[in-house]
Amino acid sequence: MTKFSELLSEKKNFIFIGETGSGKSEIALNVAAMLCGKNARSVHVFDLDQTKAMFRSRDAEADMKVLGVSVHYMPQLLDTPVMVNGIIPHIVRMDSAAILDVGGNENAARMIGCLSDYLNGDNTAAVYVLNPYRPWSGTVEDIRETMATVLNACHIDRVFFIGNPNLGGTTGLEDFKAGLSQLLSQTEAEKLCCVFVREAIYDEAKRCCPVELFPLHQYLVYPWAAQPEEI
Repeated sequence: MTKFSELLSEKKNFIFIGETGSGKSEIALNVAAMLCGKNARSVHVFDLDQTKAMFRSRDAEADMKVLGVSVHYMPQLLDTPVMVNGIIPHIVRMDSAAILDVGGNENAARMIGCLSDYLNGDNTAAVYVLNPYRPWSGTVEDIRETMATVLNACHIDRVFFIGNPNLGGTTGLEDFKAGLSQLLSQTEAEKLCCVFVREAIYDEAKRCCPVELFPLHQYLVYPWAAQPEEI
């Protein structure tokens, strides 16, 4: 089994794909933060989600800038995917790390298919995020069907799996345990590189997790949740 910590040491580019709402963007941002300061590389997040109005990597641009991470994106054009400029140079340059946050549907995956020669290189890891609380990840058959559709569109040769058994900012320990149990029953522990958990319950969760575990910092919040309560 390849651990995600090994991928972080061996690879400099990461592609995050998976079902809409699986938590790709949040994990992509967390991985970008992890890569800051490693090997003196500049870190670049490419937001390729052109169809979803909420929870996109670009929404955390200010927080990422503080960390030294550059976020790249193009203006949204309805449901027409638009390729973001600068991906290939940062993939091939050894002094740059590229994080691609791919939109969670077939059209978005097809958009990066033209980059497959670069994305299948030795310095790049494609990661499929599995969230058991999403509607098309409820069974093994659902996962395989959704994954096959996305992977066929983006022409990725090899994929590593990350578990994200989180319901959002209110995920409790029992929610995590239930989601993790479902993931392990569907995928087997040796197929998961790691699992992410809301950072507030990380210390408790690591006592019951048989897979490498990482705390997940919440960079993306609904606008109304970020506002102070009125008195």
